[in-house]
Amino acid sequence: MEFQIKDKSEEIGELRKQNKTLQDQLLELSRLMRQLKTENEQRQIELEKRLAQQQDKIRLEEKRRIDEEYKFKILEYQKKEAAALKLAEDYKRKLEQGSQQLQGDVLEDELKNILKREFPYDDIKDVPTGIKGADILQVVKNNYGKSCGTIIWESKRTKAWSEGWINKLKEDQRRVKAEIAVILSQVLPDGVKRFSQKAGVWVGDYESITGLGLLLRNTLIELSTVKSSVAGKQEKKEILWNYLTSIEFRQRLETIHDSYELAKTYLDKEKEFFRRKWAREEKNIQLLMENLFGIHGDLQAIIGRSLPEIKGIEMLPEGVKEKSDRLF
Repeated sequence: MEFQIKDKSEEIGELRKQNKTLQDQLLELSRLMRQLKTENEQRQIELEKRLAQQQDKIRLEEKRRIDEEYKFKILEYQKKEAAALKLAEDYKRKLEQGSQQLQGDVLEDELKNILKREFPYDDIKDVPTGIKGADILQVVKNNYGKSCGTIIWESKRTKAWSEGWINKLKEDQRRVKAEIAVILSQVLPDGVKRFSQKAGVWVGDYESITGLGLLLRNTLIELSTVKSSVAGKQEKKEILWNYLTSIEFRQRLETIHDSYELAKTYLDKEKEFFRRKWAREEKNIQLLMENLFGIHGDLQAIIGRSLPEIKGIEMLPEGVKEKSDRLF
């Protein structure tokens, strides 16, 4: 009996040891599970962090690529803009020749004929029925005959400028879906010389028809080319459109015009300088000839008719010739 009790006691002790061992193992397992969970969470956080960094890197590289591409397009556009400036300078003579013709009243038919003559590849037509303010629609086409945009023209022949013209023309512009609107007027708003943009509408005098039309037409053609080259990339198209309708772009056009005016002023000054110089030279030559023939007349008075005639004496100015004849 005592042996049985002892055996049971030992068995219980053994079970207690096993239970303690199991509890220790469970605690260790629980600790390992917590550790694994923490490590897993840390790995997940690190993975998400790396993924975010990679996404930022990809976005940065894509932005850099787009910026470079956009910069290239802008440089390309500026190069073409410089070519357009050269074309504008080629039209300088026509612009000067047409200044006198365009003085006074300019009728709608005259405006249409000028646009047809200067831009024969474009469609020049009357505005649709129901639009009372605007006069002419100019559908701009490139060398391949593709439509690149529309310019709506309105001419004014009053003696005072009206701000209401701008809003009225903008309504007509929306109705015909034209990209550019232009008002030609004998009287320009305060602060406008030759042409400028005012509230989204181009305003110019009649002498600026050819030059302004050329600049705006080339703008539409270049814009169409840029749009085609970035088709499907709405963001870049919006950036380019914002640039072309910005104050900066308007100022560039105004700078082109100012440069033209400055060059024309220098040219006129040079013309006047050489005109005066030639007049002085001509006067000096005339004075020289008068003195030469005067000496000849004096010698004839002394020597007589035996003195040979100077070749070209018949070209002597009448007054000088008479003076020389009176010496005999």
